Amino acid sequence: MMVRYSDDAILKGLYHKKSRYIEYFYKEYFPVIRSLVEKNSGTKSDVEDVFQDALLVLYKKCQNHDFKLTCSLKTYFYSISRNIWFQRLDRRWRLCYQSDPEVNEKFVSYGGETVDANESDLARQRLFQEHFFRLPADCQRILRLFFSKTPMSEIAESIHSSSVKYVKTRKYLCKNMLRKRILNDPACRPYIYQQGRQDNVSTGASIHVGGAKQPGLVKEITLK
Repeated sequence: MMVRYSDDAILKGLYHKKSRYIEYFYKEYFPVIRSLVEKNSGTKSDVEDVFQDALLVLYKKCQNHDFKLTCSLKTYFYSISRNIWFQRLDRRWRLCYQSDPEVNEKFVSYGGETVDANESDLARQRLFQEHFFRLPADCQRILRLFFSKTPMSEIAESIHSSSVKYVKTRKYLCKNMLRKRILNDPACRPYIYQQGRQDNVSTGASIHVGGAKQPGLVKEITLK
């Protein structure tokens, strides 16, 4: 029967870098983070990176003697991991689409005279447009106006709505729908991979996990 540790015991174990607590933490918490990342466009490598980086954050929190949990440790660690992963997705999204092709300052001509973009730029634009034109018609209209920096009040008027709040909510949902579709497209993977390796934290001191067999997890939890 597996020994179970309290949240306080786990935090103390992490603070003192005790391998049995780190191994227990991995077995109990890694599956939860794997589900979170993989359900939101992540790969196996992303899961490992997010888990390790979140553990680094938690370890640093443990160094503060005034640190007190106001919820369960699992809820707290999940929140850290979720923030890390969603910030990472946002950063990758911005790298792929720093300016929207519909309002891009660099004009792309398919007619033959001037193409002010390289093949990688064109591939990203084609990927964007493919998914953009599959959105519901109202989403396309709202996002076009939003990307062209049209004030929310004018967007509301153009779609015959009296509620700016509705427009903001709809814009948010449409943009997330588009982002999720693009990030889940296998054709987007090369652009995500380019950034993925740059997201890791720098190495320093280490918590050694010891001889535990932990599939997919780096054997050292790096600490700054």
